[in-house]
Amino acid sequence: TDNGDTKETTADRSSSAGGSRAKKLARLSELGKQKMALERELEALKRNDPAELELLEKELELVTQASHRWTDNIFECKTYLVKKRGMDKKQAMRMLGISANFDYPEEK
Repeated sequence: TDNGDTKETTADRSSSAGGSRAKKLARLSELGKQKMALERELEALKRNDPAELELLEKELELVTQASHRWTDNIFECKTYLVKKRGMDKKQAMRMLGISANFDYPEEK
């Protein structure tokens, strides 16, 4: 009869463990959803974080300087083609792929 009692106890444990497992899985799912919601909120709040905004300002300055260098280089190429190679301005601009309204990017 001991074997029967042991089997019963094991069966009772597995059924109670199954119920506990289902609760734990439901809780895990709930916590996963909560985590995702909090991560979305954190992303939204990052957009207004002063440190993040400062980093964006620095990146903007760096990109603006780079665009000015490239614009300078293109104008130098145009000047070279016109003065040293005797090309017409329109022909040089067409060769460089720029239009008459090509200019430095606007400052913010």
